[in-house]
Amino acid sequence: MSPSTRPPADDDVAPFGRTARRTWPLVPPAPVAVIVFGVALSLLFGSVGVRQLSRQSEASAAARAELVATTLAARLSQLAPESRHDIVDRASRRGATSIWLVDARGRVVEEAQTGTVTIDLPIAKVLRERTGELPTSRGSYRFSAHAVDAGAARDARVTVIAATEVPDTPEGGRDLAAALLTLSALLTGVAAAVAFAVSRDVRLDVDDLARRIQEIAGRGRETTDRAQDVVPVPALDEVGELAVAFDALVERFAVAEKTYADALARIEEIDRERATFLATVSHELRSPLNAILGFADILLSEVDGPLVGEAREEVAIIKQSGLHLLGLINDILELSAIASGQLRLARGEVDLATLAQEVVKEATGLRGDKDVVLRVEQLSPRCVAWADARRVRQILGNLVGNAVKFTPRGEVVVQLECDQYYATIRVRDTGPGIKPEEREAIFDEYRQGGDRRARRRGTGLGLAIARRLALMHGGSIRLVSELGSGSTFVLKLPARGADTGARAVDAGARAAVSSRRGEEP
Repeated sequence: MSPSTRPPADDDVAPFGRTARRTWPLVPPAPVAVIVFGVALSLLFGSVGVRQLSRQSEASAAARAELVATTLAARLSQLAPESRHDIVDRASRRGATSIWLVDARGRVVEEAQTGTVTIDLPIAKVLRERTGELPTSRGSYRFSAHAVDAGAARDARVTVIAATEVPDTPEGGRDLAAALLTLSALLTGVAAAVAFAVSRDVRLDVDDLARRIQEIAGRGRETTDRAQDVVPVPALDEVGELAVAFDALVERFAVAEKTYADALARIEEIDRERATFLATVSHELRSPLNAILGFADILLSEVDGPLVGEAREEVAIIKQSGLHLLGLINDILELSAIASGQLRLARGEVDLATLAQEVVKEATGLRGDKDVVLRVEQLSPRCVAWADARRVRQILGNLVGNAVKFTPRGEVVVQLECDQYYATIRVRDTGPGIKPEEREAIFDEYRQGGDRRARRRGTGLGLAIARRLALMHGGSIRLVSELGSGSTFVLKLPARGADTGARAVDAGARAAVSSRRGEEP
């Protein structure tokens, strides 16, 4: 493989000198991360705050119970027993504390409870523990027990028991909840702002990248300035990576395009050299071949004397082989003329019915002893094409000849149909059909379908020339075939019309270019 046709390797692509680092993908996680972090932080602060406030509430309840019990015990030690009731009641209301006075035998002598639910006081436990927690059906209480100093009389001693309720909602809980709600709202606002800023930045970068790519696509390839096709990298994020990847793709495409252009120019040069070589060789072969055919005609005319039976047969074989070889050489010369754009069409009105009858009559001799019927079927009253009569005869003769050659028995039908724009010629046979893998390449140069014995009798240029001639007329040719059901070649030629001439000239130019490239125009 030559350097001009070698596909570009990775090392052939010039580096840009800039790469985008792999960064953390900020776009999707940024606002989500802020919200998640804010919620987690709020929950953490709330949990710690609630726990701390609960401890403070419990300590405050215990301190109040201790203070009430101590103060009341000191006060009662200085008062007469009959005034205790009023003192206990006032102390209970002021301190929001339930108070019991218990004598030495464990009996309640005075009682003042707050709230609507009566507390069933476990006196033995309270007297034994003195301070602690008192769980009840209405909540938790902190209690404290202090003895009232009654002098030497043990029977006159009483104990003050104070129990303060621990609130279900800790003191300061509402303030904490408000603070947490404020923090959550603040973090949500920050997340929304971050999301808006990030999305706006990304959208602007993407819009700018799309606009630049559209500008590059709109310029096409009329400019060779590579610097105009470079997309600047906006940032080292996902959009930046996309821009770098696009620039690398454009660079690789430019290298591949240059390689393709060089290879195409080289192929066209080789194709021109091949066409010139074939034309030269064919011309040099045709000159002596014409002399051979001329002398064969002279011998068959017996100008120099009569020929015996075997000699006449041998001279006839020489002439037949020479004519076959001359036909092959003419095909090569004609294909070279089409490829080089030297072939010109002499267009005029062509009566396709008359031409088809003449071609069918000439092809009758090709069937030999095969049981093949040739006929023309005209579907339109008058079928006229605007074409070169000689080239249409050549196309139709090739199609009918191939149909007769590959049809062992049955019929070959030439069907004519015309409308306002096109004249359609269908050559249908009842032969074996063409394999699917051969249909795509049957119009290629030097390619043949059918069995190998039939292939040795031609160059494989007949259908290729027919297709090129049809394209030069501004028409087309296609194949419809099913294996085992015969084949139909459909030839379309322009009918006489106001724009036919311009269309045909343009088609001829396209056909000349396509024939050199081996493409369908």
